[in-house]
Order: sequence, then C-alpha cells, then structure tokens
Amino acid sequence: MILTGPEIKEQINLGNIEIDPYVPEHVNPASIDLTLGEEVLQYIVRGVVRCFGEHKVYDPGSYLDSKIENDYARTFLSDGLILEPGNLYLMHTVERVRATRFVPIIDGKSSLGRLGVSIHQTAGYGDPGFDGQYTMEVTCVLPVRLYAGMRIAQIRFHAVQGVVEDYKRRGNYVGERATGPVPSQSWRQFK
Repeated sequence: MILTGPEIKEQINLGNIEIDPYVPEHVNPASIDLTLGEEVLQYIVRGVVRCFGEHKVYDPGSYLDSKIENDYARTFLSDGLILEPGNLYLMHTVERVRATRFVPIIDGKSSLGRLGVSIHQTAGYGDPGFDGQYTMEVTCVLPVRLYAGMRIAQIRFHAVQGVVEDYKRRGNYVGERATGPVPSQSWRQFK
C-alpha cells in the first residue's frame, strides 16, 4: 500500500513521518518532493584517465575499491554545477526524513528525468527508522546544470507488515553518516 498525499500529511501530523524542513506545498497525490542540498562529493578514481572529447576512458587498473574507504573531492553548488556524462555525483536532500512505520522510496522528478538526469543507481529504498538526509547517486546522459534548493526527487511511503527492527541498531548510515552526501560504506563489511 502506498500512502496518498492526504495520508502523508496525516502521518506527519501524527508523528509517524518526520520531514524537516516540511513544506506542505511539496506534497503530491502520492509523494512529497525533496530538494537538492548544497554539498557534492565525487570519487577520485585510482589510475590514469584519458579524455576523448566529452568521454572519459579509464585505463586498465583504474578503479574504485569496495574493500577500502575511497578518496573523494568535495564541492558546493553555490551557483549551480554542470554535471558531465560519465561521472558519478553524490548529492543529498536538504530534508531530513524519518518514517517509523513506513518504507520510504525515493525517485527522481520526471522533469529532470526528461533532461537525462538519474538520481539513484540502485539505492532508492529507505528503511523504517532511518533518520537523515538521503544521499543520491546522480548521473546524467547530457551535460546539465543543477542548483541547490531545486526540487530533485520525490519520496513515497509504503506500509509495512510485521515487526519493524530499529534501524539505528543495525544501519550503516546513522548520525553523522546520515547528514550530507555520504560515500559508500561497503568497506565496513570487511572489518
């Protein structure tokens, strides 16, 4: 079951969904819009990169390693940022979202999809009890400029059945790791 816009508002009033800042005008018929935060991370890929026009080619030996904490560069969207095809940008929502009784699912806005922007690769699901800003794995098909504060995503809420485990006890993205764009924590599984 997916919550309707009026039910999202009701669950916010009941405290079962928290969105901060909450803008009632961002509520849609079955979702609520989220806006783009200012901070952006880009991984520094190990190895040599060759450029052919707009296309990057990574030489053999160029890679990100899932077993280590990869290096990254940080930038901010002060006057917007032109995204380039072939790059991965870790961005975040302005809004902190917490849903105790629902599974939040985030997707891009169709208006940006029509510009060739994808806001997540595979990480569209949230867990009940997650409390933080959402990190988005943003890519594009064509060069496109994005701006802080623009509506970039929409989140919908699905009802769960059964006992909900406390995400704070088992989750990788808690506290500081749930604020701003957060790089992969895949290396933690090897510890």
